[in-house]
Amino acid sequence: MIYKLYSLDALDLLSRPETGMGYQIISATQFRKTEVRKFVVYNSELAVDLDTNFQSNKRRIINEGFKNILNSSKELILDTKSINLLEQFSVRESKSLSASKRINNKRESGGKGAIDSPKENANGIEIFVRISAFEDDKRIDIENKKLKNGSYTTTEKDYNNCVSTDDDPVDRYALPNDGKIKWAFYIKPKTIDSLQRGIVQPLFNHEGGGIESYFENGTSNNTYFEKREYGK
Repeated sequence: MIYKLYSLDALDLLSRPETGMGYQIISATQFRKTEVRKFVVYNSELAVDLDTNFQSNKRRIINEGFKNILNSSKELILDTKSINLLEQFSVRESKSLSASKRINNKRESGGKGAIDSPKENANGIEIFVRISAFEDDKRIDIENKKLKNGSYTTTEKDYNNCVSTDDDPVDRYALPNDGKIKWAFYIKPKTIDSLQRGIVQPLFNHEGGGIESYFENGTSNNTYFEKREYGK
């Protein structure tokens, strides 16, 4: 099933870390129920059961459009105290990056995900890019012009490699929503901002191999500076 999250649950998830760029994988029980279920949550607001119908529900979101599905879906009220974020390592898949993608699309193989890598400080010069299917990406704090806590990006260099090689960003960054990536949000962290770098691990039957950067504490005010159409 596909659900619109209850507003307070959506706010709660927005205050928690992402599992990957633009999504969270959680386990939770519905309010006044006992069955523990797993969901993939898009943009902190649309929850999809992570079950045998997940693939068909993904196609439905693509066919009908994210906003239409969000507006027409039944509201899901969770027992907020039961919500658990699932660690990346618990949902990763055993899938090898093909040599053709590694070479032709300038992807990386092996290595660790960002969450498993050491922290470092930004140099104040490097630019990072957050790709998204959502124009109103909830992880971008428009008012303070910053990236919110617990959010993922890629590097501008890896984003440019993705675009220049005509790579599939959904497969490169192992995203659950197979719809078209439409937007790129540009962030230039300050030297006081810390991050972790890594390689996107296989997930959702995608090979990964892109570069990911995780900002546990987000970025400082006035570090988000531009939104562009993807590939522009």
